[in-house]
Amino acid sequence: MKKIYYVIVLFLCYSSVVGQNKYEVDFFIHDIDDTLLYISNYIGASQKIIDSIKVKKDGSFHWESEPLHKGMYMIKDEKQRDMFSFMLNDSKKFSIEIYNTSEAVVKNCSENDAYMLYQKENNIYQRAMYYYKLEAQANPDKQDSLYKALQPIMDNFDKFQQSFFKAYPNNFITVVSKSMIQNIPSYFIENGKVKQGMEQEYAYYYRKHYWDSFIFDDNRILYSPYFIKKFNSYISEVTPQVADSVCVALDDFINIALHKKGQEYADYVLLWYLYKLPQMPFSFNELVYKHIVTKYEKYLKSLITQSELDYHKDYLEKISKFLPGNIMPNIVAEDINGQIQSLYSQKHRFTVLYFFSSTCESCLKNIDILKELYRMNKEYYDFEIFSIDIEPDVEIAKARQRMDPYPWIVTYKDASLLREYGFILDHTPELYVLDKDKKIINKTPMYEHIEKTMDALMNKKRTLEN
Repeated sequence: MKKIYYVIVLFLCYSSVVGQNKYEVDFFIHDIDDTLLYISNYIGASQKIIDSIKVKKDGSFHWESEPLHKGMYMIKDEKQRDMFSFMLNDSKKFSIEIYNTSEAVVKNCSENDAYMLYQKENNIYQRAMYYYKLEAQANPDKQDSLYKALQPIMDNFDKFQQSFFKAYPNNFITVVSKSMIQNIPSYFIENGKVKQGMEQEYAYYYRKHYWDSFIFDDNRILYSPYFIKKFNSYISEVTPQVADSVCVALDDFINIALHKKGQEYADYVLLWYLYKLPQMPFSFNELVYKHIVTKYEKYLKSLITQSELDYHKDYLEKISKFLPGNIMPNIVAEDINGQIQSLYSQKHRFTVLYFFSSTCESCLKNIDILKELYRMNKEYYDFEIFSIDIEPDVEIAKARQRMDPYPWIVTYKDASLLREYGFILDHTPELYVLDKDKKIINKTPMYEHIEKTMDALMNKKRTLEN
């Protein structure tokens, strides 16, 4: 699956570079001893090394590359640590000379000349902010005087930004800055805060107008770290963390991107989700995955092969029976004493079905959270834990149980036998929260979500009763 994913990502990257000539760039970096440098690029959420360059006799580094997408690239040292970024745009042959004072001399590339100028001023500003925070934290009583000393630096940088945006309206920095702006009507704000009583209206407006300023017809932002930061904030912070809300937000983004000539952004997000979500086995994510595979099936046919699409449809069919709302099948297994235990024999308000392995480090790392929940709140929530150890070596599993016995039901079953029920257990831990009728409420590998799930259902029931 991973190999196919990289092919798709490469397709997205290089679909926009047809017709470009190769790049030739010389780098002169003062006061370094490295004889080898690396070049990496950004593609949405990932940054990966695409080339390496060796030092020449004159101390410079020469890089030649076949056509690449326009966007941000990073120079890394021999230990693959970030040194400085640069842009690939319209100029095909240029040079960049970097001094240890953050000064840069660029020849034959106006895009990078302006970009390096901005980075220099930004470094001065960021350094001042860093030391201000350090000193203010160490000397809280001097915070006002420290801020007063910082104010001229802030004012100068603000003036510099405004003049930069005006002088270089198409520079990458200008485009990114405009795309990150959020324009909020003044009637929402009072004394720098959202007016009391308008919180919900403000949140709705902010979410619906989140992409108003984003320049979708400039793909350079996709090939930088800035787009995915903005998108993650949109999905994880601005959007309520409920599967239905995330699906609506995703649909809104796709529609906006396509309407504003940002098909490459829409393509990337759909493919990113398509391959990311199956690796994150939460009910929340699986419901979003189902939405993408079903709603965007025709769209995906233009991005992936039919065999890949068939794979996702087949995988969706396998996990669908374990999505919230479905009844969990009755699992029967033996405990440490050889007694038969049945999931359906548990008569409680909630049952936590817990798949784990005695040799799974992730399971053992957080087991204390589960023990504490069971000890403190078993009676309050009226729940039982029905756990199934899928450790292949039963003797190891039984030895662990004798050494550290869990207070709940512990059974043992080979993972291959659980496939008869339809489970795809290629990782542990895996947790399902079931109601009294063994209907699935939630699925999560996070122990702390168990209590939140039970609380949510109990609160919902109280609300309906009132």
